[in-house]
Amino acid sequence: MDEMQLLGYGVTVVITLGAFIAVIQKFTQPINELKVVIQKLNDNIDSLKRDNDTQNKRIDKHGEEIDKLDNRVGKLETKMDMYHTGQ
Repeated sequence: MDEMQLLGYGVTVVITLGAFIAVIQKFTQPINELKVVIQKLNDNIDSLKRDNDTQNKRIDKHGEEIDKLDNRVGKLETKMDMYHTGQ
């Protein structure tokens, strides 16, 4: 085996390994990008859950206030009916 043939084999090995590494990167790059996108989606879902919990607490508070107002209005209507029918 002469030096040129050995050099040719060496170049072929380097090119083959380079191509193999490039193919591996092409396969792993979309997977890594997908992982990043999934993490962003999980963060957004967590944020939506926190917002939903906050809104539910506020709605519950407003519901209690509405119930209290409804009770007060009911009492006032009863008193007004009593005043008007008592005449």
